[in-house]
Order: sequence, then C-alpha cells, then structure tokens
Amino acid sequence: MKKTFLAAVLICAVLSACASSDKAGDATASAERMNAWSDADITNLSDTRYSEQFKNAVSPIIYFGFNSSSLNGTALEILNEQLAWLHQNPNAMIVIEGHCDERGTREYNLALGERRANAVRDYFVANGIDAGRVRVISYGKERPDVFGSTEAAWSKNRRAVTIVN
Repeated sequence: MKKTFLAAVLICAVLSACASSDKAGDATASAERMNAWSDADITNLSDTRYSEQFKNAVSPIIYFGFNSSSLNGTALEILNEQLAWLHQNPNAMIVIEGHCDERGTREYNLALGERRANAVRDYFVANGIDAGRVRVISYGKERPDVFGSTEAAWSKNRRAVTIVN
C-alpha cells in the first residue's frame, strides 16, 4: 500500500513538472529575478538594463520642500508618469534614492532621505507596484546634485531619484 501511494505521488510530481506552462516559467524567472534583486548592490545602477529607456521616457527626479518628505502636486504628476512606465515594464526593478541638502547633521539627513525615498515607494506600492520590485536607499547629503550653499543649490539637492534596473 505504501509503495503504491509513493509511486502515485512520484508520478504526480513528474507530471506536474512536465505540465508547467510558459506563465509558470515567467513566474519562476520573475521570482528568481526578485531574489537576486534583494541581494543586489544598489549603489551603482546608473547604466542598467532599463535605465536609458526610463530616463528618456520620464523624469526620474522629484523635488521636496525644506525639511519635508511630503509629495507635492508636481511630484505626483512626475510619479504618475513613472508609474505608467513601470506598469508597462513589469520586469523593471526599482531603486529609489533619497537625497538632502547640506544643512543638518549627517544622521538627520540620512533619516530624512530615507523618509523621502519611502514616500515614493509607498506611493508606488499603493498604486499597484509590487513591493518586491522596489528598494530604497538614503544618501542624505552625501551625493549633492548641485554644489553650493545657496537656496538654488539646496532646492536641487532635496530630491528623490528613481532608478530602474
């Protein structure tokens, strides 16, 4: 009886493995890509698989007010364009970088940069992007886009940058 049961289980396992569809293969490939993504080095993704397509299609940068991680109307318009692109490219993985201006301590700006990146991530997830596709990183004030101690420079450094891979 046990041998018959084990043989039946083995046959079912073999048949189900052979009956996998392309959709199952896509799901497996997607799961493998997400697992690799969770271990990826996200500190240097400027020239990745989708980066040029994304940058040519939409603006990858949104800006924030002083000491703020709130998404304003202009930021939401840009994020909605990014969302449309991301929905059309479901295999693209996303890194959201949070940045700050030079004012404030290193620790404070790292936390603020993380809040900014998380605000973008939360908006994406709330609008249908799988959370497993999204990583966040804060650079605080360590990677300014514009150097200088003026309001014009500071306003360009208070940003979140969406990078796709």
